[in-house]
Amino acid sequence: MILRVWTCPIKKGMEKAFEEFALKEATQILEKQAGCLNAFFGIDYGEPSVGVVVTLWRDIESLKAFTGDNWKEPYIHPTEAPLLAEKPKVTHYTLVGKIPR
Repeated sequence: MILRVWTCPIKKGMEKAFEEFALKEATQILEKQAGCLNAFFGIDYGEPSVGVVVTLWRDIESLKAFTGDNWKEPYIHPTEAPLLAEKPKVTHYTLVGKIPR
C-alpha cells in the first residue's frame, strides 16, 4: 500500500473555502477511486495556513488510475487551484505497518 502526503500553503483568508472543498468535493472525488482506501484532510492554521491531504492507495497502479502517469506530481483540482498559495508538495511512502483495529 502507498501513503501519499500532499501539503500546500493556503492563500490567506481561503482556509474555510479549502475546508469546504475538502469536505464537499475532494471526498466525493476520492470515494469514486476504486484503489483509494482512505483519505484524511487537515489544516494547520498557522502563518501561513497549510493544507494537508493524506491518502492511502492499494498500489501504484491504483494511484496512477487517479493521477495519470505523473503520479509523483501533485494533483490539483481546478476548484482547488485558486485557494493555494503555491504548487503543492507531494511525497509517497510504502506502508510498512498500522495499528490493528
